[in-house]
Amino acid sequence: MKRVFYYSGYRLTVFHWKNDKCITSYVFNPGEEGIEKFKTYLTATENTPVRILVDLIEEDFKKENIPHVGSADRKAIVSRLIDRHYRKSKDYVNYKVVGREKSGRKDDILLYSVLSNPEILEPWLKPIRECNTSISGIWSLPLLSEDLFRKINSKNNNVLLVSQQVPSNLRQTFIKNGHFESSRSAVVNLDDATIGEYISTEVEQTIRFLSNQRHIGFDEKIEVHIICREEDLEEIQTKCIDSALRSFHYHKLNEVTETLGCTIVPSDTQETDTSDYSNGIYSFICSSRLLPIGHYGATSLFSKYYEQILSKGLYLISIVILLTATIMSFAYFSESVVLDEETITLNIQTRGVNIDYEKSLASLESKLSKTEQMKSSVLLSEKIKKSKVLSPQNFMVDISRVLTRSGMHDTEITKIYWQQHQGNLMPDVNNIRNKNHTDYAKADEIYQHAIIGGYIRVSQSSLKQSVNKVNSIIDAFKNNKLVKDVSIIHMPVDVRSKSSIENESGLELDQDIKRDKEKGQFEIQVLMKARSS
Repeated sequence: MKRVFYYSGYRLTVFHWKNDKCITSYVFNPGEEGIEKFKTYLTATENTPVRILVDLIEEDFKKENIPHVGSADRKAIVSRLIDRHYRKSKDYVNYKVVGREKSGRKDDILLYSVLSNPEILEPWLKPIRECNTSISGIWSLPLLSEDLFRKINSKNNNVLLVSQQVPSNLRQTFIKNGHFESSRSAVVNLDDATIGEYISTEVEQTIRFLSNQRHIGFDEKIEVHIICREEDLEEIQTKCIDSALRSFHYHKLNEVTETLGCTIVPSDTQETDTSDYSNGIYSFICSSRLLPIGHYGATSLFSKYYEQILSKGLYLISIVILLTATIMSFAYFSESVVLDEETITLNIQTRGVNIDYEKSLASLESKLSKTEQMKSSVLLSEKIKKSKVLSPQNFMVDISRVLTRSGMHDTEITKIYWQQHQGNLMPDVNNIRNKNHTDYAKADEIYQHAIIGGYIRVSQSSLKQSVNKVNSIIDAFKNNKLVKDVSIIHMPVDVRSKSSIENESGLELDQDIKRDKEKGQFEIQVLMKARSS
């Protein structure tokens, strides 16, 4: 439901619109009793936003030429202009640029409307504020005449739209080239003349006013459209006669409402029926505005409305969020149901596969029980095959090559002890006589362990040279890629005294060859891999 408060300067009429139908209307007279009834109405009805529609004699319409400037500077110019002529009306002014001068500075042509006495609204705004009723805007009835003119569908460039919103007022609005140009309100006094005579006289006065204000030329033709009650039509037609510069067109109230597509319900409880005059028509035009942006009023006057809009916006957002969450929850629930069904199906299939597998495995179980033994046998055979090169013969060939390269022409090998050894660590020399067991099934690698003994003829060389020779033999083994480890068990030792060494001659050394076996003995042990087969 939309509420429109129509105010003509005397009574306040309230219209309730639901879609295109006026479902009810109320009239409140000025004075304490009327204000109290108005307060009772405000507190008893739902606080839906109110649109205030004013049709006041105190509303002025003027044109001014101002410099062609930007919007901010234009606003400052209008503010100074209003302060100069309408000091109390700074919040009740509406303006727009309607054109530019074609010569000179090419100033902007500014058309503005202003309520010269905004205090006339205060008796009704005060109870509205006290009851915390939200106001969405204040609209000027003359400025809404453009919307009504479009429904009349006149092609004339100069149209004067005449309507009577209440019995006491007559509104005449001039539309030029389809746009609002000026408007004039006059008090209706039927004591001295009929309604037809009064309208005819007022139309001529308005046309002269428009000519004097240069809105039209004196020789321009004007098309006058009169909206009136059906009972006044005949009498108005007899007084408003067409001429060379005037053409009159008449519109019954019920025809206008049909053109607009609205319905105004008559009221039997009021002194003046709202369906008898044009205020209901204009209230419908006001309620039909999609954007609730009025012509007049300070921002503070609409604060309650802004709060309502914000509250409704937050409410709508919460509903959208709730709906979105509900839809998403339903989607997730549906998806979970589908996944559960798929899980059940997969579990059934899994059980079937397991049963088939167990049946197939049962027939192979006797064969599979032997696989571990077969695997161990294969691994053992592979290891035995790999270890077949671990023989004393191959070892003798390998160390012969090593000893030959190390220069053994004055060295004699008198002892070689060989055995297989399983493990990476060199065995203890003191325990080599213990029986060494080789387990081919183990993962440990099998090496060749050997003790090589002999003697160097120290009588033909110094003790240092003998020791160096043994070290060169050890280095030769270390440099061989098959040797895992090598260590010294015994090195040559010189037991002669210092004096005997100094007095020795070559012949004496030759005679001591027999003793080289005692003095030049050495022993080394080697941990060695086997050659690749």
